[in-house]
Amino acid sequence: MLSQRILTVKYYMLVTGLCVLFAACQKDLLEETPKSPTLVNYYKTGNDLNMAATGLYAVLNPAFNAIGSEYYGGDDATVFRKGNKIEFSDFDTFGANSSNSRMTGSYANHYAVIKSCNALINNYANAEASDIVKNNAAGQAYFLRALSYFFLTRIWGAIPMPLDNTVSYNLPKSQPADIYKVIVSDLEKAEAMLPDTWTGLQNQHGVNIAPTKGTAKALLANVYLTMAGWPLKQTDKYALAAAKAKEVIDNKAKYGFDLLSNVASLWKKEFKYNKETVFGCYFNNAVPNAPWNQVNMMGPFASQAGDEGGWDDYYGEINFYNNFPAGPRKDATYQMVYIINNQTKDWTGTAAKHPYFFKYRDDESYDPVTHKASNWITSRTTYVIRYAEVLLTYAEAKAMSGQLDQTAYDAIDQVRLRAGLPKLTSGLTSQQFRDSVIAEKGWEFAGMEAGVHWFDLVRTETVSKANSNRNAAEEPLKNVPNDTQHTYYWAPIPVNDQLLNPNL
Repeated sequence: MLSQRILTVKYYMLVTGLCVLFAACQKDLLEETPKSPTLVNYYKTGNDLNMAATGLYAVLNPAFNAIGSEYYGGDDATVFRKGNKIEFSDFDTFGANSSNSRMTGSYANHYAVIKSCNALINNYANAEASDIVKNNAAGQAYFLRALSYFFLTRIWGAIPMPLDNTVSYNLPKSQPADIYKVIVSDLEKAEAMLPDTWTGLQNQHGVNIAPTKGTAKALLANVYLTMAGWPLKQTDKYALAAAKAKEVIDNKAKYGFDLLSNVASLWKKEFKYNKETVFGCYFNNAVPNAPWNQVNMMGPFASQAGDEGGWDDYYGEINFYNNFPAGPRKDATYQMVYIINNQTKDWTGTAAKHPYFFKYRDDESYDPVTHKASNWITSRTTYVIRYAEVLLTYAEAKAMSGQLDQTAYDAIDQVRLRAGLPKLTSGLTSQQFRDSVIAEKGWEFAGMEAGVHWFDLVRTETVSKANSNRNAAEEPLKNVPNDTQHTYYWAPIPVNDQLLNPNL
């Protein structure tokens, strides 16, 4: 833990200075004023590049340290409509507007990452450093810029796409097709520049915590899979997605990836570092005076029942829970026993009368006997990409490219067998197989984990279909999405940005 603490302290020391340099931590993208002379003068040595690359993660963490309100539109999670939960509920019921404060933070945080990456990308080449140092620093920036644009365009659709740090109040929206071209280009550069594995601070407990060549391949596979669906519907990308995912699968030992043998281990505090994490955001609450945006707020209280002292920020939808196959994965995903007024109950005995997610609950301050926690934040890793997703990406892409074969079955079966399920029935059509993969991903990533399930519903044009199976006990929908017109598929651009930029 000492090496991790050193690394985290460095992050926190760097973030203050680097956020000023990059003007990446202001409240609004369009209100930022980059200090251009400082940026030009900063990137002079290899040490400058290493520090700048390290600082990127302190800017990235706030984008993944809390619940993504934009993912509530899926059919796996919901929330009651009271108090400070109303803005979450607005997304859950398809009534969110452009002033939703739960959304604006995510938008601003991803643009903060992009601005910091732009600063490094546009200045690294002139540093007096070896090609390896230059490539490693720039590769991380290209990867993280692609990651942020990937999340932004999947959530908001057409968005501004600054590729430098020039402030413009008239920057037009770029369409998703153009944004994806930049994402693919950035990931191709990252794949070429990044190492197969890291040493030193970027590798903790045998796990690469910075992106590698394999990480870039994994994200690119997901990007291609998404491009094959809505809104681009470039179906030729299925074959590219399968090929890129296969490169990761065939070289998993080299990149240090694999499934954990026990699905419950994913959510235990002692597995904070693990080989299934293709890319994650790492947190350490032991660092003194850490800024609030550098701690993980995914748990333990956010998903805990109010009856047990939690915040009730989100819990499971009843029909999704009922359809979730029984087995070790379900037992690890949901809380099965509740202690309410010193009595043991199941989820029907909670005030919300909904099943709660157990993911992110286990942490140093959480007592599994009493279900009490002494800290509202967690040091748990937030998974952004897991190896299970790589396997399922390959399975779906292989089938949809017209090449459904045993390797596709083998990929999904690895995930199913670990979940305690039998192998998938053979002889399925490509469409039947694809539907099976989407269902499998919904169960594997239930609870809005990195928005995987929500993004699947959007790209497969099944948002309305999924929400049509809504239990009568859930909050009624304010608006009904349309899978033909794609209404309510994208979140509204934050109002402050609209006021500043007439092109938004």
